[in-house]
Amino acid sequence: MRVPALAVSLALALAQEYRVLPGAPTGWPELDHSYLLVHETQAPRAVLLLVPGLLGGSTNFALMAEHLRREAPWLEVWAWERRANGLEDRGGFLTQDPMAYYQNLPEPDLTPLRSWGLEVHLQDLDLAVEAARQRAPVVLAGHSLGASLATLYAFRHGEKLKGLILLDGDLPPQPLPREVLERGGYVTPLGRLPGLEDLLRGQADPVFRLPFLTPKDLAMAEAEAFLAARRPLEPVPYGPYRATREARALLRVDDHYSLFPTFSVSAGRAWAREGLSLLGLLQGRFVFTVRGPRGRAVEWRDTGEATDPRAFLRVFARPETGFSEWYFPYRLLLEVAGYPHVAPDLKPRTLPYPVLALGAGRGLVTHSEGFRLAETFPNTPARAQVLPGLTHLDLLTERHGYTAKALLGYVEGLLPLTSPTFQGRSSPAEGLGRSPLEGLEAQGLEEKPRRP
Repeated sequence: MRVPALAVSLALALAQEYRVLPGAPTGWPELDHSYLLVHETQAPRAVLLLVPGLLGGSTNFALMAEHLRREAPWLEVWAWERRANGLEDRGGFLTQDPMAYYQNLPEPDLTPLRSWGLEVHLQDLDLAVEAARQRAPVVLAGHSLGASLATLYAFRHGEKLKGLILLDGDLPPQPLPREVLERGGYVTPLGRLPGLEDLLRGQADPVFRLPFLTPKDLAMAEAEAFLAARRPLEPVPYGPYRATREARALLRVDDHYSLFPTFSVSAGRAWAREGLSLLGLLQGRFVFTVRGPRGRAVEWRDTGEATDPRAFLRVFARPETGFSEWYFPYRLLLEVAGYPHVAPDLKPRTLPYPVLALGAGRGLVTHSEGFRLAETFPNTPARAQVLPGLTHLDLLTERHGYTAKALLGYVEGLLPLTSPTFQGRSSPAEGLGRSPLEGLEAQGLEEKPRRP
């Protein structure tokens, strides 16, 4: 059964097209664009427009899009990318050795990022929604910080949408105080957070960075995954040991080994001797490192966890786009956190359609109450559910299609029963003609994704 499934996945992957959209004018015409990875269909009945989270790129959604397109060929899926992706030098993916290319990645001129705050991105997103509306009614879905951005968009332009989905993300429960937004002052283990005044004066880095998650690190991770997808078992150096390409790439992102739980997936285990990571212990977490098996390379095992490791590597990077946003604007992060002071018109409101929220049991929103839907969208029908056992990214990459089933059930419920989409469907019991929020348990969402 695996070969036909792989053939279908490859066919769906080949149907993807990367596109450029017009963006809000900011004085940088060559960069005033946003981008799309479009999973196109003929005569779509709805467009699902997906917004990635912090440091996220369009291929975050590629595996979920494959599930959706297999189950609902009438649904067109658009994975949106913010304008900072235009700063990425993707030329390395056309070379023989992308890792060597990105080993000395020069940074582009980052001055434009100082202008790219919340207002610019909401205008860009509005242009994307308008383009999608030319195809079919639009359901907007955001993941993580993308859920915050989607919520703020719905505050302003909710009437342009057919539906709204929040994936393991929400607005901050306590927005930044105005003084902190403007002047900074929060002290974290990474140092003092600067405010807008420092940023606009050129005294703060316009790019959001973390140790081991710099633009170069993100580029190298994509390059490593890109090569691993093509030559998974090729042995390569891994510190003082050797490892297969797929093992070295997955050791960066698997939840058992990654230092950043928010950016990890459950994809298996390394075949190697293991030890505790000192950096992980300093974080108060049990994170493992590998020391290599005696006399052989570190290999990777698919242990049946939520995310299929080879499918994950297959979609991680392509020449036009990838899994991450290398140059994420710090201003956007800051202004989303302090949105009431940046755009006072963005306030909770009633929407003319129901809202679906899905959390992850090991993600950011681990209890349905965490979405605060009644507060954010008063008098709006809403459903919040948490998929157990999944990490923040597993929600997008998991192999069983739990997330896709929930989204599809919701979107089907938004469309009229008389739509040509559903002619000939033998089972009206699969959510057709009912509320978009009914019957989610029947979609298999109560089954817990099993870990070995």
